[in-house]
Amino acid sequence: MKSKKALICGALALSVLAISACGRDANDPGVPEPPTNTTASEIAVGDQGFAGTSVDTDNPTTVPPPPDFSFSAGLDANGFWQGVNAADYVEMFDFQALSIPANVHTIPDASIQEIIDDMMAHYSTRVQITDRQVEDGDTINVDFVGSAGGVEFDGGSTGGMGTYVTIGETPFIDGFLDQLIGHTPGAVVNVEVTFPDNYFEASLAGVDALFVTTIHYIAGDTIVPELTDDFVQEHFSHMDDSIVDVESLIEDIRNFLQNSSVMEYVRDYLASQVTVHTIPAALISYFEQEMLLQYEEQAWQFGMEVEELIIMFGFESMEELMEEMRPDVEMSARYSLILQAVAQAAGITVGQQEVAAFFMENFGTDDYAMFEEFYGLPWLKQFIRNEKTLDFIIENVVLA
Repeated sequence: MKSKKALICGALALSVLAISACGRDANDPGVPEPPTNTTASEIAVGDQGFAGTSVDTDNPTTVPPPPDFSFSAGLDANGFWQGVNAADYVEMFDFQALSIPANVHTIPDASIQEIIDDMMAHYSTRVQITDRQVEDGDTINVDFVGSAGGVEFDGGSTGGMGTYVTIGETPFIDGFLDQLIGHTPGAVVNVEVTFPDNYFEASLAGVDALFVTTIHYIAGDTIVPELTDDFVQEHFSHMDDSIVDVESLIEDIRNFLQNSSVMEYVRDYLASQVTVHTIPAALISYFEQEMLLQYEEQAWQFGMEVEELIIMFGFESMEELMEEMRPDVEMSARYSLILQAVAQAAGITVGQQEVAAFFMENFGTDDYAMFEEFYGLPWLKQFIRNEKTLDFIIENVVLA
């Protein structure tokens, strides 16, 4: 059974503003991941957005922060915590020669093959069977358009993209897939169903609906293409001109996995091995307020008051919930403090030109006015400086 914290984090992960510790990987307690240029080796990994979720650059948030909270609160013009000399709180370590154990940076061939298998599955096809009737247990490719009272409703259509369903397994409305049994691919079937009375979309609860369903084919065996130099050149070379054959693709994957493993180790090291003697109260307060904002934004998305959301999570009060999340708040504060200590020691700063360059590289535009309006320039500088600082540590690691 999931813990209360797991349920909370799962819900908050839906939020555009889910940038606190619980919204991140456990080994990345302080810094949301910016988007990166996708390489062939990242196809099976996926992308993250600016604040840990997908980002619409025309509308970076769904709801503004409350007037009593600012992401840039407590930061000076350069994105450092005001009045905080991080070295006074952090026991410094050899961040210019951090040793990475061999078992961390040595990538097994099996791990590389797993990535290759995932990538090739992306290009796999299914044998298309069209000369027999659909039977119970078949996986079929279909398109459908749903309507109620003659009016199409949102989410009731595949948009002509085709989707796979398995008779007897795929969780559709009761009776939907059973009505496809006995029909031959190419048939258009008028599937009539009634939405359950407790259906989550209230406007459809208990409503009779019609799904005009086209059966394209019965899916047979999966055909996985052979990984050859020609296949690599056709599908991957456009992503990175250094990937020209199978050997260079494997090397790219190895480098990607090694970099990821080293980054995970460094983040975990910063979070668990670096000593922080005390944490300024201002940082604790800041990250508490940031976390509270997430609950408010999540409650807004659900159309409820934040107090109702807290009860839904199984807590009697906000104080009880925050006590549960206290370790995450402290972890975020510690991580931020550590990165500032390294940046100050290494002389790492970020100016407006670097902010513009960051957005140009990651978003294809140097116009970050909307992000500045929402987050504030100090927060943007801190975010980008944290990334630079992490990169600096990683670039200087020593592979044992």
